[in-house]
Amino acid sequence: MITLLGWLWWWVVPVRKRMAIANYRSAFPDRDPAELRRTVGEMVWSYVELACGKRATVHGAELAREGGVCLAGHMGAWDLCLVSAATEVPISIFVRPPTNPLVAWWISRVRTRAGLELLSPKGSALSALRAVRKGRVVVFIQDQRYNQGIPVSFFGRPALTSRGFGLLATKTGAPILGATQWRDANGDHHIKVERLNPLLPKDPMEAVDALTAFSQTFYEDRISNTPHSWLWLHDRWRSFKG
Repeated sequence: MITLLGWLWWWVVPVRKRMAIANYRSAFPDRDPAELRRTVGEMVWSYVELACGKRATVHGAELAREGGVCLAGHMGAWDLCLVSAATEVPISIFVRPPTNPLVAWWISRVRTRAGLELLSPKGSALSALRAVRKGRVVVFIQDQRYNQGIPVSFFGRPALTSRGFGLLATKTGAPILGATQWRDANGDHHIKVERLNPLLPKDPMEAVDALTAFSQTFYEDRISNTPHSWLWLHDRWRSFKG
């Protein structure tokens, strides 16, 4: 089924296929972009699994039970793993709802029923601060372009990146966490929470910029480990084309 879904996207309904291929070639010039068929197939199938109640094994949940500021990204079965983690850890997350109203209603319902607190990307800084102080984990998805962000190197090219993660981590002094998800050879899903300990300057504003840059290094490392799990359908580097 995964292979069929990937084939349909590649040949029949190639939604943003050119953009996905261009991004993949930019990051991994020595790899075959046809690997993206597997990416799309696994991603779509994971939502079927989510609807059917399948869940991921959560590793390292004990590291997050006292709260923190967490980096996570759109790799693998993102929503399935997020919902699974929320059953064990109190999570608040910045999310953009899908444009399709029906899909937006369904995924919002699944997320909130799992105990997720959904924060708007705009105007939720105070809510995020309160969440950390209540011992919740505030999750940031820093793998998307943020037009009001600062340029940070990402796979060798500057990409506009939000400073929100760095600002909250610096202001609160909360533990800095990272989450990575994957599907194993048996088709089972996993999400791993780990403690991150980046070296930071003493100056608060310099520390914010250092954390913003660190966030992209975090993604580069995780994506490079499993390139086929990475799917970007938007232009991460658009603002810096000549």
